[in-house]
Amino acid sequence: MVRFLFWENFVRECARIQKSPAVVVEELGFSNSMPTSWKKGTLPHIKNRKKIADYFGITVDELMGIQKEPAGQGGLGYEWPEVEEAFKNASPEARAAAKAAALAVLESGKK
Repeated sequence: MVRFLFWENFVRECARIQKSPAVVVEELGFSNSMPTSWKKGTLPHIKNRKKIADYFGITVDELMGIQKEPAGQGGLGYEWPEVEEAFKNASPEARAAAKAAALAVLESGKK
């Protein structure tokens, strides 16, 4: 089941960023035959799962369909869709800085 959840999540994330699977695979530096293999149920190598998840700004669990929510449907989207979108489109360094800043603000506001 994870095999097909990966493909569905991959396609969903490609659509979210308005790129075809072929373009995403090319930008990631993978073989152009990968989308066909993944569609048939082959999973990406473990080392490449993190690379793909980082590209989309999601976790490996979300990418692989291991979490209860489909990819892109957890998180802050309900209350802060623009913040979540900016976070997902930011570089890994910017995401880390934003997370640290947000946690510091939230911790300082605890009662």
